[in-house]
Amino acid sequence: MEQPNAQITYRHAKTSRDFEIAKALFIEYGQSLHMDLSFQNFDDELNELPKRYGGSTGDLILAYVDQQLAGGIAIHRFESGVAEMKRLYVRTQFRSLGLGHELVARILASAQSMGYKTVRLDTIPQMKAAQKIYREAGFKEIAPYRYNPVAGTIYLECSLDE
Repeated sequence: MEQPNAQITYRHAKTSRDFEIAKALFIEYGQSLHMDLSFQNFDDELNELPKRYGGSTGDLILAYVDQQLAGGIAIHRFESGVAEMKRLYVRTQFRSLGLGHELVARILASAQSMGYKTVRLDTIPQMKAAQKIYREAGFKEIAPYRYNPVAGTIYLECSLDE
């Protein structure tokens, strides 16, 4: 969808309303995968968004195009010095505007400002466009660091020192 004059804005989730909007977006994301995310405790995550992705150890960024919710991304503390990126999602009608690249760049900058040295993620094989974005952002393949039952899951890591 070409929108050359579109007004694109990004908002860090801070208010309960922001997190409710993010929850609806993440539910849409989960449905788009056509798979059961219970192995990731997805329902618990949805009910704990401010705790998981707020405060001084997490962030959640929402993207808007002409004031319409277009996408989002989040990070949370995984272990000391390491954040985990979760839930990169851009609604279909807003793809091709570069939002995915910008969301990743912004969340990596946020992670670095919070003192994280590394960001990890896991991605499933069919998410080719997201994998391209991750690799272009500097992510490299690593050994599995968490359980994911999906065959062919790819584990990636980006050093924020480079």
